[in-house]
Amino acid sequence: MNTYYYWMPVSAVANMIKMHFPIMLRQSFLKKYETIIIEAYKELIKKCQFSMFHSGDLLLCQQNGNILHGHTCIGPGNEGINSYQQINYLIDHGLDYTTNDEEYFEKCGRLMCQDSSELPESVRSEMNSYQGMWENVYFLRTLTEVARVANGERYDWTLDMYKISTSKSNFIRDKIIKKLAVCPKLKEAIEIAYHPSVRNAVAHSQYHLIDKGIMFDNYNPNKPRDIQAIGFADWEKCYIYSYLIFRGLFSVLRDVVNQLYLPLTKKTTSGGIPVLAYYEEGTWDQTYLYPDEIGRVWRFHKQV
Repeated sequence: MNTYYYWMPVSAVANMIKMHFPIMLRQSFLKKYETIIIEAYKELIKKCQFSMFHSGDLLLCQQNGNILHGHTCIGPGNEGINSYQQINYLIDHGLDYTTNDEEYFEKCGRLMCQDSSELPESVRSEMNSYQGMWENVYFLRTLTEVARVANGERYDWTLDMYKISTSKSNFIRDKIIKKLAVCPKLKEAIEIAYHPSVRNAVAHSQYHLIDKGIMFDNYNPNKPRDIQAIGFADWEKCYIYSYLIFRGLFSVLRDVVNQLYLPLTKKTTSGGIPVLAYYEEGTWDQTYLYPDEIGRVWRFHKQV
């Protein structure tokens, strides 16, 4: 298959957002990191197209095949219903803090000691958004499914993020990061973006700001992934990577559907796309998904 890919530049997203808050994220670094994440997602989609167990698996990832009340369903499911509002908010407001000033951190770090810096407010906002992204169950479910597809595994209709038997940090490590070894660019990006100790520090307000960065009060030297402190520039990278990974996942899957699956419906006799569906334990059957007029909503029955 050919790789189809479109990405709305972060500058365009930032321009769409009304600036209500102080500035922090440097726009030149937004553009720099955006290029890296674009390449990571290109690698992921190519790997999925080459390795996927069934040709319709990426469509299932985007449309969220799930088991709801014991029935095989297409749609948001429990995770999506509880997450869509947060996803929209995080995408729309994740870049509320931007600046063209390359020396912003140095200037505001000094001013912070005089209680005249807006930096603490912006960091608190980003910390809350960071926690929201890495705890969003619909995002984690979708990313897990895509990681499975990249490894040539069947799409997991039964995955329920509310019933995982381990902590979210262990789940992310074992079911996402380790599986993305087949996509080293995205794996490296997530390892830069995701720090469980940071997420935990935000959840329990166990951090404080100093003139050059952020100190974490929950630091445990016996945990290899724990970090004691992070400079503002490194936090900026961590946050921007997280935002671009979060937004980018939904963007690229939308593009795959619009530019690959939707045009194929014009070429099939049925007007649908075949997918492998799970019905009962150990029972799989090929069926079809049919789009609405614009390809946003897909169903098991042709829509008239």
